[in-house]
Amino acid sequence: MLLWTWVAAAAQTSTGVIRGSVLNRTDQPLPDATVALVSLSGGSEPEEARTDPEGQFRLEGIAPGQYSVAADQANVGGQIFRVLVQPGGTVEVAFVLEPGDTAAPWLRGLRDDQASVAAFDAGVRANRDGDYEEAIAQFEAALQLLPSCVDCHFNIGIALVQLERFDQAADAFGRALEVNPDYAAAHYGLADVYGRQGRADLASEARSAANRIAMAALEAGQALVREAMTRGIAFLESGNFTDAVAQLRLAVATDSTLNDANYWLGRAYQEQGRLEVAAQSLRRYVAGAPGGEHADDARLRLEGMR
Repeated sequence: MLLWTWVAAAAQTSTGVIRGSVLNRTDQPLPDATVALVSLSGGSEPEEARTDPEGQFRLEGIAPGQYSVAADQANVGGQIFRVLVQPGGTVEVAFVLEPGDTAAPWLRGLRDDQASVAAFDAGVRANRDGDYEEAIAQFEAALQLLPSCVDCHFNIGIALVQLERFDQAADAFGRALEVNPDYAAAHYGLADVYGRQGRADLASEARSAANRIAMAALEAGQALVREAMTRGIAFLESGNFTDAVAQLRLAVATDSTLNDANYWLGRAYQEQGRLEVAAQSLRRYVAGAPGGEHADDARLRLEGMR
């Protein structure tokens, strides 16, 4: 799971501290997990720490700046945060690792491409501030280091649209699609450009392509959610309640309209003895489907929890 967040610390002295915990998805501490710190501005060697028996870690003497901090443990998973360390401050980071996630490959790539990351971030800031020429220069610098950066081409197109250089913007969106033909945002960008140029047929064609890609992604996502629910039910019926909860939580979090997942999640929580959250899930199911297939059973289970 790749998570981006900014965490700021208060100022007192010249360096800061990053500390926190590494837990698994059942809130159990993970001893001897690796915590790796990499500066996003370069100029310093990566640092690593290991968690203690309580899953706690601490990195001291950290120079102020922006960092990625990642926790990783073999056969468990990994997670990445972006943090901002200020002089004299302490940043608290709480990792929750789940199977299937990874941190180390991204960090290895970042060590080689810190300059491209810095240029990309500078381009985003310039775009946000309305300095579009600077944005273009920064994204082009990032492309020199990372030619496959589809987002760089796309953001150049966005800046060129703002500068009303529409032909060049169309070229930039086209280059993004050369890298990734299924990048729906670039198709939408082309549709916007063609619309501004009065090229209605091309605008309609680009918009249709974007819509097809977006719908295909939505359908694929829905299929994955249903697969997660199916796996969760299978885990539940086999007595593997931990994995059942994990899969069913994924289904509920990804698609709130899949109400049956609330019923099965409630049952899985109930098997774990977590009655409060079990009741919440079952009540959500009954509220969403008062006459549903599992409504009577859900009500009976709720009665039994009182």
